[in-house]
Amino acid sequence: MHPDINNFLKDVLSQPWAPKNGRVIELGCGTGPILRRVCKRGFSGVGIDVSKTAISMAKEQSKGLDIKFKQGDVCSLNAKSLGKFDIAIDGLCLHCITDVKDRKAYFDNVFKILKNDGLFVLLTMCGPMDRKMFLKVCKGHKIFKKVIYVPVENEGYKGLARFNGKSYLPNRYIGHWKDILAEVHRAGFELKLIRYNANCKDFCGTLTVGALKQEIAGLG
Repeated sequence: MHPDINNFLKDVLSQPWAPKNGRVIELGCGTGPILRRVCKRGFSGVGIDVSKTAISMAKEQSKGLDIKFKQGDVCSLNAKSLGKFDIAIDGLCLHCITDVKDRKAYFDNVFKILKNDGLFVLLTMCGPMDRKMFLKVCKGHKIFKKVIYVPVENEGYKGLARFNGKSYLPNRYIGHWKDILAEVHRAGFELKLIRYNANCKDFCGTLTVGALKQEIAGLG
C-alpha cells in the first residue's frame, strides 16, 4: 500500500466523526490490502471487485479476518442484499469509471449502502494534468474530454472510440480535483477531510477525501 494512502486512512479513521466499528465495504478492492488494514481495526468487511482473479487472491490473503469478497460491478450493486455499511471505501476505483452515467450510478450506490452519517473514503487519480508528461509517459494513448484512451485491436469491446481511423478503449477518467469534489457533494456527501497531491513525477495528481453521508428525511 502506498504510504500516502496508509497515512490518509490512519488520519481519516482517527477523526471524531469517523465510525470506530461496524461494517466496511471496499469498492474495487483488488486483492484487498486496504480493506485488510481497516478490518484489523475491528471492522467486519466486504470487498467487491470485477476481477475474478483479484477476488480469489483476496480471499487467500485475508484468511483469519472477518471479510467476505464478492465479484461484481460497482456500478450495479444490489444494495438490499448487501445491507448497510458504516464505511464505504473507494479502492482507487472511481478513476476507472469513465462514463458519466456510470459514475452517477456509482455514487448513487455508495449513498444507498451507507448508513446515515456513514463515512465515504475516496482515493482517486485526478487533474490538473501535465499533458507534456502524459505524452511522454503514455505514448500512443489519447486523451479526450478528461478521459484517457488506450489503443486496441479487438473491435469487440464496449464503448470504443475512433481517433484517426484507429480504435481506442476508454481507460481512465482524470477529472480536475475540484470537479471530483463537486461530484461527491452532489451525491449527498459532506466533505470533511480533503488532500490533493500534485505529483510532480507523474502526469496527474491524487485526491483523497473523507466525506459523511448527509441524512435525508424519509430515507436511510
